[in-house]
Amino acid sequence: MGPIQNLHEAISFLRRRWKLMAFVLLLGTVGGLILAVRTPRVYSASAVIQVINPVIAVPEDGAGGGATTPDVTRRVQVIEQRLMSREALLDLAQRYNLFDGAPISPVEQVAQMRQSFSITSVAAAQQGFTRDGSLSALIVSASDRNPETAAAIANELANELVQQSVDARQSNAQQALDFFRSEENRLQAAITGLEDDIASYRSTNEAYMPDAVTARREEQGRLTESLMDLQTRISTAQNELATQDTTSRRAVTQRRIAQLNEDIDQLTHQASVLNARVAEIQDLLTRAPGYQQQVQAMERQMEQLQTQLTAAADRRREAELGARIEDDQQSERFELLEHALVPLYPVSTSRKKVALMGVIAGLGLGGLLAYALEWLQPVMRTAQRMERDLNLRPVVSIPFAMPRREKRRRQMIWAFGGLVLIAAALAVGLATGLF
Repeated sequence: MGPIQNLHEAISFLRRRWKLMAFVLLLGTVGGLILAVRTPRVYSASAVIQVINPVIAVPEDGAGGGATTPDVTRRVQVIEQRLMSREALLDLAQRYNLFDGAPISPVEQVAQMRQSFSITSVAAAQQGFTRDGSLSALIVSASDRNPETAAAIANELANELVQQSVDARQSNAQQALDFFRSEENRLQAAITGLEDDIASYRSTNEAYMPDAVTARREEQGRLTESLMDLQTRISTAQNELATQDTTSRRAVTQRRIAQLNEDIDQLTHQASVLNARVAEIQDLLTRAPGYQQQVQAMERQMEQLQTQLTAAADRRREAELGARIEDDQQSERFELLEHALVPLYPVSTSRKKVALMGVIAGLGLGGLLAYALEWLQPVMRTAQRMERDLNLRPVVSIPFAMPRREKRRRQMIWAFGGLVLIAAALAVGLATGLF
């Protein structure tokens, strides 16, 4: 059972504690007003960037057929990281005097700006449940206490995002074109050098080349036939010599023997010369395959270089096409659809709500304090209360009459407390810049 159980006791309670409740209500009201005035007004401005699909489709492996171009989502992330870098944000804060005179470190400035500026991606509508990372729009938002500054920063970030997107795609396409041009020139120079090496190698080792080897084989065949003929003739001469009578003193016989010996010596000498030439040719034929394999290896390398040159030329032409597409802005691009306008109303918490919350808090706290005092002082103030709590009916009840002096003293205390409260509110207001 509580100290207040009917309307009469509630009215009596309010009569006794209204000063305390009014004092706490005044405190809450003053506190709410101070908080309301101290609550900064934050304005937010947004610019909308439309992602336009490419007019001319480029190969999937990259812009211009060779540049490794990330999809639009990753490109936006890369640009956002650049825009939200420490150096870029500090430069932005300096140009717009965002923290002019504020005792705040650069690290805290960057943290606050990253919370105040944002780039939100709006995904494009897709069929089915798969996502390809395409976007339909980008929303660039900026918040600041000055509405004009918020709009200016949002527009600058949006313009910078659009420009960096164009620059990034054109730079990628140009880098791809330059790379494949240099690759084509490098391969062409390598082919020219290899052609000179092959020609020089063939000239230096001409005797080991297939045409020369064929000629040597034919020569070897002819020499072998000649050698066999010589062997036959030598055998014939030796046989005839064997039939001659070496002991005969006839002049004819001696001349024939001498002629046969001379013929055999000449034929033997010719056979030795032919054998040396055949051995030389055989040595050449034995070593020729090694030289021919070297030439074949160089020719295979030439074929590889030619294949690479053809591929590089194809990619270079694709890169030229991609560069022209980017220069003409016929590929996927960003277009500033809506500029950020100066906001008319703040997005921060309303000051009226803050002040009203202070009033409600003061009223509630005053009621709680007054009710708590009633619990701490369980006094039977009426006959009805005594009869209800003790089941005893009083014979007579004399109302309490406060002496005039005591009443005046309490009024002075309450007046002094009110003045102190007002002075404290003025001091707080002056200290916080309220007045």
